[in-house]
Amino acid sequence: MLLDSTGRWPKDSVAYKVRVGVIMGVYAIYMVYAIVTFTMFISKSRDKHSGLAQRSIKLVTLQAIAGVLIGTVGMFSTALQLWPAFLRLWLTNIGYMIMYSSVISRGFQHIVISNLHNLTNELASNKNMNFNTDINSKDVSSYIRQSLNQNRMRAGSQSSINSNTDFEGTDSHQGSIEKKKLSALVQKTAFTSNAYMPNGPERKLYKRLQKYARLQPYVSNKALFLYNLGVLVLAAIVSLIVNILNPQFKMSPMSMECRMYWGFIPLMAIVGSWIVFIMPLISIKCWKLKDAYGIRNDVLICMVMGVFCIVMNTIWDIVLPDVAKIWSGWFFSWISGVVLHTVSVTNPLLAAMRHSRDVTDRMHGANGIENSMVAAIAGVNGADMSKRSEYNSILADPHEYRVFCNFAASCFCSEMTAFIDEYQELKNITIHALGSEDIWHQNEDSHLETAYASRMANNVVKDSIGYLSMSNNAQNYQSRTLKLHTPPTVNILETAKAVYPQYDLSEITPFPVASMDKLIAIFSVFINSSSYTAVSLPSAMVMRLRDKLGQSQLTITILDEIKSEVLNMLYFDVYTRYIKTK
Repeated sequence: MLLDSTGRWPKDSVAYKVRVGVIMGVYAIYMVYAIVTFTMFISKSRDKHSGLAQRSIKLVTLQAIAGVLIGTVGMFSTALQLWPAFLRLWLTNIGYMIMYSSVISRGFQHIVISNLHNLTNELASNKNMNFNTDINSKDVSSYIRQSLNQNRMRAGSQSSINSNTDFEGTDSHQGSIEKKKLSALVQKTAFTSNAYMPNGPERKLYKRLQKYARLQPYVSNKALFLYNLGVLVLAAIVSLIVNILNPQFKMSPMSMECRMYWGFIPLMAIVGSWIVFIMPLISIKCWKLKDAYGIRNDVLICMVMGVFCIVMNTIWDIVLPDVAKIWSGWFFSWISGVVLHTVSVTNPLLAAMRHSRDVTDRMHGANGIENSMVAAIAGVNGADMSKRSEYNSILADPHEYRVFCNFAASCFCSEMTAFIDEYQELKNITIHALGSEDIWHQNEDSHLETAYASRMANNVVKDSIGYLSMSNNAQNYQSRTLKLHTPPTVNILETAKAVYPQYDLSEITPFPVASMDKLIAIFSVFINSSSYTAVSLPSAMVMRLRDKLGQSQLTITILDEIKSEVLNMLYFDVYTRYIKTK
């Protein structure tokens, strides 16, 4: 086959025309594929059940754009061989810099967010009594009396909740990183404040959690997007300087041929340092993590393909220079661009579509029923009723529930299971406090309405009210254990009625004083929209809760609607993914 003086196919040769026609045809198909799938990806990410919001849409967008840029360089260099050098310079520098910086950003973000959820889940599982724990009456009686002595009839309970809670409904996916704002208030939460610092082996977990909590502002979508924009500006400035100083990359007169010399070296040196020093560290850190969305595998594959692209391109042009003049080593850039787009956009899109379809099928027919939990049960078919039963069985089994919590952490939903754990502990504290008869006796500091306190005090039956009442009779006191075996699906009022049938308990029954510290902590940690462990709740629900607080309704049912909503979100999203792993 005839070659010109440079060792390339002449432009008027059949071989050259066939190569250009085939490669440009493939490139056109590739561009349609990239644009369509990315448009569908952005559209699907607005579906709160898709899970795509967990992948950091802004960073994936930058990575997808960078993939198209380096793919364009690869296809044009392979098809045309000679094309404007300044375009190759700009597309290469910007494409490679943004691709590597966005992948590294995603890896760093994944490490911080995954560890936050894993550590939050681990601390929550270690610190809570949960719903299947035996509690010694002497210990709990001492705790309640200490709480009563320190905070007896604390009038500021509601003001404490209001001052520690920023009410803001999100109506968005619970795991969205941008919705989990980290503010000064997070330093006062149950998982990050010195007031709640655990002792013993958990202290190390707590310190690790604090470390990652401090890093969270730097891995927000906004912060990393700004960082990548800075990288883009740097790439543009360096490319412009090269344009001005190096005649090979001049725009006028336009240079069509350039060699891979110093025009590419400045930014390729930065990329090389990322490959040699940064990427191995992030890969090692990511390798230990698990997530339900495949983000770890996505990031690792992108890093490997980035290294493959640089290595193969360099080796091809240096070791096989004659072959490179016919079929450029830049072709590997296009291969990398296709793989990066597929693993970061197409595969997550297909998985999200399947998951959204499963969730929609389960929610079919549930619209129009006011209570979300009732709606979920009333609107499903027999097969899904069986799934709901299996889900409830998991919640009732302490061992299986902890496995489920670990999986929820991999879905970046540890705040939900942590809320359930805290609700269970609040239930335990409340039930034990209701068994202490002195909380129903009216005095000048009482937080109960006079009529209600009087009615409850008159209903007290000495020696039959509950095991805690025995602490008033030292001569008859025996250390006993109250066994609570109520899963999260059973609320505080239902449990209290079962334990104390002699009480006139109802939806207007207020929380005992001994429960107030835990109640305030739950509001500040999980209801407060400024906390990174805030549960994403519908705006209407948040408004109803705020109205109840405005009416001083600190009743034992105030968290029931939120608890039902959290259980429902866990069922539709996390459990739907969980059963696929079985």
